[in-house]
Amino acid sequence: MSQNSVTQSNVVALWQRRDAMINPVVSDLIRYWEGLRQGADVPRRADVDPRQIKEALSYSFILDHVRPGTVRFRLAGQHLTELMGMDVRGMPLRSFFELTDRKRLMEHVEMVFEGPCSLDIDLVSDAQGRAPLDGRMTLMPLKGSDGRVSRALGIMVTDGVIGLPPRRFRIRRPALHPIQPGKPVSDAIQAGARGFSDAPEPYDGPDSPALPRLTLLDGGKA
Repeated sequence: MSQNSVTQSNVVALWQRRDAMINPVVSDLIRYWEGLRQGADVPRRADVDPRQIKEALSYSFILDHVRPGTVRFRLAGQHLTELMGMDVRGMPLRSFFELTDRKRLMEHVEMVFEGPCSLDIDLVSDAQGRAPLDGRMTLMPLKGSDGRVSRALGIMVTDGVIGLPPRRFRIRRPALHPIQPGKPVSDAIQAGARGFSDAPEPYDGPDSPALPRLTLLDGGKA
């Protein structure tokens, strides 16, 4: 079967193989985003329906690519508030990362919008002798109302006790997956992450998601 003839059921099957070992909340959101594509390159932000991703809302967020090097939270779930100890709406994405990893982070994140690409990052928070908090962040590009790739649907799950916030993370394993019309992103994953030597390892997150809540940044549509 040619790449261009991959059906929606094939797409789901490929993602299921890739995400069999990770938190089901993450894999469900990835498959939801992939389903929105319908064979196109990047789905529209307007097509994202919170009612369809209720289990993931507490861990999910929408990013706004303000300008090169500046990416801010437009919407954010309750889990991110708990990690930071405050409402993260309007805050830069880099605020969740250690100072030493922020430049590296933004190099990857820019490719989400410029590629476009999806981005998977395995994370760890263990600074100042604190109990390690493992995590995973996945970013998937979205088109804004003007047709540009200026938004991203993201999810962040952690495994461990949050303790005293804020919890900031280091990057362990990043992987970019180029997006092309008619080709599921999982094709790129199977071929190996392009541009990075280490592929992300499977991650098991929390079994019991918190009560979902997604909040909107004042000032207009996300």
